Amino acid sequence: MFYGQGASITTGAYAPLGKAIQRAVPFPLWFAVPQCLDDIAAVPLCFDWGMARVIKAMEKQGINATTIFYGGHSLGGAMMPAYAASNTKNAKGMILMGSFLTRKYKNTFSSEGLAQYAFPMPTLTIGGEMDGLCRLTRIAESLHTQITLAEDPDKNTQNLPVTVIEGMSHMQFASGQAPSFVLKHDLRSEITNQDAWDQVAHDTASFMLAQLGHQDAMDRVKKRVSETKQFVSPIVTAFQMEANHQYKPPCYCESYDEYGGRIYGTCRSKPNCTGGTPWTSIAMQIMGQGDLGKNIKINGVDSTHIMTEERPTCHLPHIHGNPKAQANPGNGHSPPLCSSPDDDCTLNITTVTQQVYKNFGEFDFWRLEFNLSWADTGGVPLSAFELRTKMKSRQAVWQAANITQGQDFNRTDTPVNKGGQGDRCQEINQASIDFALKLLPEKTRQRYLKHGQGLIAGEDKGTCAAGPCWIWDALKYTTDEATGNVTINSVWFSSKNKNPYPCGDGDGLPCLAGFHYCKILSPARALEWMYVDGLRRNYGPQ
Repeated sequence: MFYGQGASITTGAYAPLGKAIQRAVPFPLWFAVPQCLDDIAAVPLCFDWGMARVIKAMEKQGINATTIFYGGHSLGGAMMPAYAASNTKNAKGMILMGSFLTRKYKNTFSSEGLAQYAFPMPTLTIGGEMDGLCRLTRIAESLHTQITLAEDPDKNTQNLPVTVIEGMSHMQFASGQAPSFVLKHDLRSEITNQDAWDQVAHDTASFMLAQLGHQDAMDRVKKRVSETKQFVSPIVTAFQMEANHQYKPPCYCESYDEYGGRIYGTCRSKPNCTGGTPWTSIAMQIMGQGDLGKNIKINGVDSTHIMTEERPTCHLPHIHGNPKAQANPGNGHSPPLCSSPDDDCTLNITTVTQQVYKNFGEFDFWRLEFNLSWADTGGVPLSAFELRTKMKSRQAVWQAANITQGQDFNRTDTPVNKGGQGDRCQEINQASIDFALKLLPEKTRQRYLKHGQGLIAGEDKGTCAAGPCWIWDALKYTTDEATGNVTINSVWFSSKNKNPYPCGDGDGLPCLAGFHYCKILSPARALEWMYVDGLRRNYGPQ
């Protein structure tokens, strides 16, 4: 087994792991870790020269092995796939520890057009729950995209399995003193080093034997994948609520609405892409209902679009049901859509969302998106930094439902710091935090509540009265250095439910009345904070 070392971790630090794997397999196993210059596996030709050197040394010691497995940890695991893909002779598989197959290898497509992972040899990915560098959320992405979304999930369970060792940190794949970078970013382990090595060795041995034709070993691999799938299911749920682009890309479709235009058209999900953001539909319910609208049924359908898009059209939220596109039901110029909010009142509302990522894997600049697969490290948050959401205002919903108190815009949509009675975006952000906290497994929740930096949904902040100001004025994250708590402040932008000027397709201007825009904290961002980033300050390595 040829194994790539992590950055600044000496080759000898992997001796305990190598010995554990040797004990776990029922055959003689040579374990070799070629040393790279300055212990950095990214040095060009490191593996080419290092492999030649260790093979020569092993031949002097009488090696007669005919089967090869590759492996690697951290940076060594990130660099090993490129070497292994070019050196497949006699290779039966690869084991990546605290590392993973990057999105570079999502290089083929299913019959329905969904991107699929492909690699020239079977590859096992092993992650640690408490790994602060190769974070658990990235391992969850690997399992979901390599197996769950595979055209043949059973085949990929065998060829691209993913497992997680509960309680294991990044440094526990090795031994000895951790490099300063690892000490700064890793989390506290909750199992002993020996337990960690033995569990990694168990998964590694099962995978090796499975690739050598042992069905009982393959059954163990499948069992571990099933256990891991259950373990990371809260992460997958939260990232699906965000409509994370790496789980499925956005459809960005241009659909016609009932008025013959595309401003209010809805984008439906397809097998190979996601139409909109499920969390925004929940946010629309929070925005629209309130104390007097609890009985209103809101059928929310969200569509994903880039907010700066102007061609072929911009995209806006809308309450459907009036034959005129520019109507604002219930505002005095158009009749409400319901006789009362309690009379089986159902409103069909469409919203618009854009996920904004700052994880070095995706960048949005004006109307273009860039996806840099080579920057897929797993070291920084994978969830959206913010959800830019365009929703209908509470006033618009209440007036459409014939709630007379909807005439009071200060009550329905103006924040307290502007003389109103409520911060609607703050309410939604609190719901994001509550959703994430409830989704956590009990052990994870208690760990976060005891050691984590708290998330607080703060008051809504205003911006200049123009769409571009709201677009570029980001969600605020402010850390209290004394307590460590982080306050989240949304940027809101709203308007009364009345058009101040002629608008609609015929007038060449969009109807911007009755909207309430929010910068929303993604529930996936909140959950990722509770799993990883919110623990570093108080729960790092001891």
